[in-house]
Amino acid sequence: MKNRWRHLVAGYILLLCSLATAAQDSARFRQGRFPGRSDSARQQSDSSRPRRGGMSSLFADSAKLTSSDYQLQIEKTYVILDNIENKSELGLAIREITEKLADNDSVLAVLKDNVLNNSRALNMRNLQVFRTLLLNLQREGKDNREVLDSTEHKLDGLRSSMKTLMADTVLRQLMRDSLLRQQFSAPLKDMRENWRSSTRHLRESIATINLLQTKNSSNAITTAQLLEKVNTLLNTSAARIFGKEYNYLWEKDTSNLSESARSSFGKAYDGEKKALRYYFKDSGHKRFFLLLIGLLFFFWIYRNIRILKRLKAMHAIQDLGFEYLPSGYIVSAFVIMFSIAPLFDLHAPAAYIESMQFLLLIILTIICWKKWPRNLFWVWVVMAILYICFAATHHMVDPGFWQRMWLILLNILSVVFGLLFLSKMKEHLHLKGFLRFVIILHNVMNVLSILFNLWGRFSLAQIFGNAAIFAFTQAIGLAVFSKIFMEAILLQIMTSRVKRGVQSRFEYQHVLDGFRRPLLFLVVILWLIVFTTNLNIYTTVLGGLTTFMETPRHIGNAYFTIGGVLLFFLIIWIAHLLQKYVGYFFGDTGNDEEIHNKGQRSRLLIARLILLCLGYFLAVAASGVPVDKITIVLGALGVGIGLGLQNIVNNFVSGIILIFDRPLQIGDVVDVGDKSGRVREIGLRSSTLLTPDGAEVIIPNGDILSQQITNWTLSNNQIRLEMELSVSGSRDMEVVSSAIKKAIQTSRFVFDNREPQILFTKVNEDGFDLKAFFWCADVAKAEEAKSDVLIILHDKLNADNLHIN
Repeated sequence: MKNRWRHLVAGYILLLCSLATAAQDSARFRQGRFPGRSDSARQQSDSSRPRRGGMSSLFADSAKLTSSDYQLQIEKTYVILDNIENKSELGLAIREITEKLADNDSVLAVLKDNVLNNSRALNMRNLQVFRTLLLNLQREGKDNREVLDSTEHKLDGLRSSMKTLMADTVLRQLMRDSLLRQQFSAPLKDMRENWRSSTRHLRESIATINLLQTKNSSNAITTAQLLEKVNTLLNTSAARIFGKEYNYLWEKDTSNLSESARSSFGKAYDGEKKALRYYFKDSGHKRFFLLLIGLLFFFWIYRNIRILKRLKAMHAIQDLGFEYLPSGYIVSAFVIMFSIAPLFDLHAPAAYIESMQFLLLIILTIICWKKWPRNLFWVWVVMAILYICFAATHHMVDPGFWQRMWLILLNILSVVFGLLFLSKMKEHLHLKGFLRFVIILHNVMNVLSILFNLWGRFSLAQIFGNAAIFAFTQAIGLAVFSKIFMEAILLQIMTSRVKRGVQSRFEYQHVLDGFRRPLLFLVVILWLIVFTTNLNIYTTVLGGLTTFMETPRHIGNAYFTIGGVLLFFLIIWIAHLLQKYVGYFFGDTGNDEEIHNKGQRSRLLIARLILLCLGYFLAVAASGVPVDKITIVLGALGVGIGLGLQNIVNNFVSGIILIFDRPLQIGDVVDVGDKSGRVREIGLRSSTLLTPDGAEVIIPNGDILSQQITNWTLSNNQIRLEMELSVSGSRDMEVVSSAIKKAIQTSRFVFDNREPQILFTKVNEDGFDLKAFFWCADVAKAEEAKSDVLIILHDKLNADNLHIN
């Protein structure tokens, strides 16, 4: 019995041992490991063993990586490494920053030497140039920092991609297995080289960016320190120039500049030249855009002239008062270019403005030689020479008695020839009111310059004298600029009309009047930029104005800025101006003879609508008002309108439309419904008409827009009158028609440029019944015109043996 149990236990133990051995062999089989065999033997055994279905294939591990998986991972790694290597290359922007920082180092060294070690020799002009340059360097440093930080962030992302790639388990397993390394030896070798190259480029790029960031930060600190020092020197210099710098002119001159002081002034002058040279080099792209505008203007005018010559229609513009165009379109393009130069660099130093002004002076002299009368031209030449002489006074280091007398002589000559120019310019220049103001200001400032010089304030006398002559020459250039611009608009209008075959006479003056106001606004802005720059107060004025315009102002939870509100209305004004006159640029004036061209009219209507929509969207975006606030206000207005404010809002909105769209203006003769009269007032709620009987009719603006408006004086004051006549004494229609036309044209009320029209309605035994149509020059004098024409017809026809029945 005992043996039997002993055999059972031994058999049970053997069974357990065999099961454990089978489990271990199965695990080794799944892992690809067999006892007593090398890796190559196992591989040969696996390759030689035929693949067949069965239990082993059924329970095999499907998660095992194959050769295709390793190959795919190698390809992905190639792509990632190529991407890292390509993106780690520093672009053109970084190379430009490297060059700029190298130039900045040399410029800052010059400025630092002058500001810290040579401050006593710096005058207001030097300090203004240095301050402008430092502000530009400060803005440039901020831009550089943004580019460098962005590039550093991109390189950090590439470095993170490299770390992720290094932690990839598939690659790590591939690199640990000698058999797999041998199998993929060729692609792995290329991948290692690519890895080394990508890592080296990425490391070099990161090091370069770090070095540039360090240098940029160092320059920013130096720039900030120098700018603070320059501002301090400017404040002390401003206080100094208002004090007594030298003896009174009638006192003995006791100043004697030493050689060391003279060398200090020479050093300051050299520093200013280097700073300006760097500024001109750095602002080349601005002059490129300026040149591009000049070229576009040139090709615009050249195209219109070429069209007129091709159509043999140059005679169409001969009687339109062109002065500078079309013959001088080349120099006119230069006038346009140099006149708007201040707008392309609002922070330019005075020397840059002076150089642009000097080039404009040369172009004006060329164009005025051909266009102006000789007496006016020679006065202009003297003023140009005075401009050069005043510019030379900037470099007077130690003004003695004779140097101060020279400046007084320049002031006196400038006043005398300024008055001569004012008396002789007459009709030869545009913007006469603006020019008269500038010339008077020019004379006053020269008188003040003389007084300051007498009292020993020589720097102040220099500033006033230079600002006066520069303001004068800039104003003359802007007057020529505005005239050229108006002529370019008129040339475009006439070319478009000729191109479309329109032969009727066109009253263009109201179109030019529409553009005169925005053009005058631009002229004043340009003149103020140059004037304040030469007074050395431009930066201060611009800073104060910018602060005032951009300061947020709150009404409850809503906020706005003065600049945003002004910009909003300015854009809307320009949009309405363009949509109103855009048709004239394509030759469309709404005349009866062009009604058949419906396609052109439809396109112009769409263009006007697009201009208005873009103008309003741009105005809202530029105003800076948040869109959510606008929706809240509109929602509140909608509730108010729904509760009973319809009429008030209707009249208010209609008043705004009347103001901006201008279907009628104060002084127009209109018919609104059954009311006729002259517009006396246009308000936000209602408007007033003055009838011929003397009554004042107050009409709500909503009623005006809801009715048909007949405006007799919208674009001109003419009105066509009709007279029914019965003439006897002749059976010859030609004789009767000619006699009546000649008689009508002698009336002082008749518009000369439109010939009267005679239509015969009935033939009688001894004459004719007819209708005479003619144009009255003033709609307000229509009844007087009819009476006058009837009297003239009675007298003239009786003299020709014709009678009016």
